[in-house]
Amino acid sequence: MAEDDDEQQSGGQSAAQTAMKRIAERELRTIRRRIRRRRTFLIAFFLSVTGFAILGIGYSIQSSLDLSRNMIRSPEIRILGYDGALLETIKGHYSQDVSLTTLPERVQNVFVAAADPNFYDHFGVSGSDFARIFSGAEGSGSTITMKVARSFFKTKANSAGRHFQELLVALWLEWSFSKKTILRSYLERSYVGRGIFGITAASRIWYGSPSERMSLHQAAVLAAAISDPKKFNPLFNPHETAAEANEILAKLAQYKFIEGNRVSALTLVLPKLDVQIEENVLSGYVVDMVLEEVADLVGYTSRDIDVVTSIDLKVQNLARDVVREVSELRLKPRGANQVGLLSISPEGRIRALIGGSDYSPFQRNRVTEVRHPAGRMIKIATYYYALNENSDPAQWVRDNRMAVGGWRPINPDHEYQGQISLREAFVRDVNTVPTNLADHYGLLNVRQYAHNIGIKSPLSTDIRTVVGLDPVTLSDITAIHALPQNAGKPPMITLINTVSYTDDPKAQPIYQRVDPEQEKRLTDEAIQGSYVLYASVTDPQVRLDRPFAGYGTVAGGGTDAWYVGFSSDLITTVWAGNDERERMDVRGEVELASLWRLFMLDAHEGLPIRSMIRASSQRRRDSDGVTDLWKQGLNGKK
Repeated sequence: MAEDDDEQQSGGQSAAQTAMKRIAERELRTIRRRIRRRRTFLIAFFLSVTGFAILGIGYSIQSSLDLSRNMIRSPEIRILGYDGALLETIKGHYSQDVSLTTLPERVQNVFVAAADPNFYDHFGVSGSDFARIFSGAEGSGSTITMKVARSFFKTKANSAGRHFQELLVALWLEWSFSKKTILRSYLERSYVGRGIFGITAASRIWYGSPSERMSLHQAAVLAAAISDPKKFNPLFNPHETAAEANEILAKLAQYKFIEGNRVSALTLVLPKLDVQIEENVLSGYVVDMVLEEVADLVGYTSRDIDVVTSIDLKVQNLARDVVREVSELRLKPRGANQVGLLSISPEGRIRALIGGSDYSPFQRNRVTEVRHPAGRMIKIATYYYALNENSDPAQWVRDNRMAVGGWRPINPDHEYQGQISLREAFVRDVNTVPTNLADHYGLLNVRQYAHNIGIKSPLSTDIRTVVGLDPVTLSDITAIHALPQNAGKPPMITLINTVSYTDDPKAQPIYQRVDPEQEKRLTDEAIQGSYVLYASVTDPQVRLDRPFAGYGTVAGGGTDAWYVGFSSDLITTVWAGNDERERMDVRGEVELASLWRLFMLDAHEGLPIRSMIRASSQRRRDSDGVTDLWKQGLNGKK
């Protein structure tokens, strides 16, 4: 009986253990099912988030791209005046018709060898393109595919996020299209310079023939220009561009696109050009500026573009006629073959621009691209600085030949008074006073101030900055003389007010000028003092029908003559000289003063006569940073 009881007890324990084990297993299975459900849910959740993120990125990228292509014609650029009146229509600067079936294979290989010799062997991106995502470095990528991907975006950017988007687009292009299709897009959309996109437009404009007839050296010249449109511009830098083209031809042989023994027969010392020039209503220099700025703002497009400029056609034509007449009658007989004129509103909008007495595509714009010694014209920056510290123009300053940084300045009249008023120093155009002032306040401080108020040309780190020996542009000189009329703030000198697509005029503009928030660089007291300085050097015989100030000079040892002056509505600078830097017999205060006066008299037609100080204050109150207030009444209505 005892054994039976033991067996029953043992069996009961075994059954209990078995039951407990089954319960534990069921609970374990339940826990595992919960873990699997939770894991499945989390995986599904993260996959959903990732999917939505990818879709969001894809939609964001897609909405940022312009994949349109117009095979019918090249888009037009309509250049409009400040009031919306059509001034000029420019055609044929955007390639839309590259055909690789008619473009010889050897010509195609020139562009491949120049930009991406391994184009046919890679999948569209390189290691350096991945590195750019994290570095944020500027550029369009290392491969042709990356360059094409960048060209499809509607706006430009150089952030890490944009570089990542460009990389994704490049991979999509490689997945979706053939190498030949990608190459065709590259040849159509690449910027060549001078507002020209693509090889067919460039070939028609620079060579006067279709791209199918280009020689290998001509193709290499275009390839060089695509790599650096400014450095390798064949119109301005023919020797450098031809040399770079010869290097590209050598790469053709290096990568086995042509036989090595053919390279020497293909090289040239100068590009073979046949530039096609169209007669424009506007100055060719104005058209060139518009095209280059639009190329920078918009990039490649297949849609017509409207560009509203700040140009007043009547004032522009007046400037052209006055420059032509005075140049022929008074300047060329005295040895000055070239003239430049820039006239702006106080806030910096360009109303008239003459880049030279005659236009040639081989000549740079003397207003914005060529620097000239300015003499006393640049010294005003130091006087501004001094007036900010002490606004009294009668303050006494040193006039002695103290050595500064190894330089000992000499006054033009070789007279030194020991002490002189700031006003008299400006009138006499002495060199000692700005030098001593710069030494007192710190030469680098004055140099930085000159840049802050509008001088964009490079300046020396010694006294050449303050005595007028550094070459600067007409735009620089105009900017610093606009400072008092712009309430002490540097003007933003621009030619374009807005850019928009012609077929969608009610949409948000692609670009719209907005005056930036800028620090006041000339105090109200210093503005009053600067007017005293300007009044002291203004010749009363240069008469206008309204308040004005102006003065002239000759710089560069007689190679450059200047006159700059302003009223309540216009700041105008005139320069005369020679591209070859030859001496002449033109006086800024006589011949150029006469030209300046003839222009300013008629340019103010219809404008109210106003005090310069009051006009400046009124303008700052009325301007919203967007509206062009030119020739509008004080109530804001035309």
